[in-house]
Amino acid sequence: MTTPRAKPAATPDRRAKVDISLLQTFHLVARTGSFSAASRELSISYQSAANHVRRLEQMYGAQLIEAEKGSRRVALTPQGKALYASLGEELETILSRISVLLHDVRSVLRVGVPQALFHQFFPAILTQFRIEAPDIEMAFFERDTTLERMMMDGDLDAAVSERSFSHPAISQNALGTYRLALVWPTAWSQGPGAIVPRAGALDCLIDRPFITYENGQMVRNRSIEYLTAMFGGVPPKLSTTASGSTSITRLILAGLGYGIVPEWCVHETEDGVSKIVLTEMEPMKLWFAHTAFLGGNRFIGLLNDLCRLSMAGGEDRSARAKSDD
Repeated sequence: MTTPRAKPAATPDRRAKVDISLLQTFHLVARTGSFSAASRELSISYQSAANHVRRLEQMYGAQLIEAEKGSRRVALTPQGKALYASLGEELETILSRISVLLHDVRSVLRVGVPQALFHQFFPAILTQFRIEAPDIEMAFFERDTTLERMMMDGDLDAAVSERSFSHPAISQNALGTYRLALVWPTAWSQGPGAIVPRAGALDCLIDRPFITYENGQMVRNRSIEYLTAMFGGVPPKLSTTASGSTSITRLILAGLGYGIVPEWCVHETEDGVSKIVLTEMEPMKLWFAHTAFLGGNRFIGLLNDLCRLSMAGGEDRSARAKSDD
């Protein structure tokens, strides 16, 4: 039995927008070898499945499928084989993700966030998130420099970052700000040769070892720029780099150098470490990012709201605290 078909258009419209349902039907026909099997899986009629393929052929400008004589089975033309191969498993992944979005269900939410932000904010954020979404698994990736690439590679659904991403496939909104603090071993301010760093007067540190974050992290970049300006154009003496604030503060506590970290990383009363909040330094901005197609997902919206409430700037946090009182 030969399936009737219209001749492919002589001059295809390359600019035409392809309905993903046409690709889905073609993919299933190619995979199963028949219109009947594809129509059953899609819960559409045999004729509708055939029409989908015809419309795709007209847009593609070539015959993709040909019927086998005396059989309801079909075979791919060379052009059909090329298109099927190019779709591969990627179409299956796309269709699966669309199905998840349409049903507003996601069993795992993958979130990237730098370690310092995770330690400071996310225990409380996750506690509130669990009240609204107890069954969603949260997978956190404590990174900084790779977050944008991970989102573009499909490895993350959302991220909290100190950097503004530039890709149109990623949506971002501002969350708030936080201050950085200069931290040094308390022992440096005691005994012979004691130094006492003060805001705006840091020359006493110019020859001291500087401990900071790994290359590319926003706090590292901003800290080096600030110290270089404070030292009259002389960059700080880099000694050791680490990936997270916990590691940096431990090294400072051991007396191995000074550093600049988020102000909450070291408490005022912590033994062995002294700090001053760099109020004259521009605050670090925080952004919430998510892949654009997840903009309507209620769990992404919930996480965004909780992050905004928790990470608003110092003035906003003070105003909220007063209103709570």
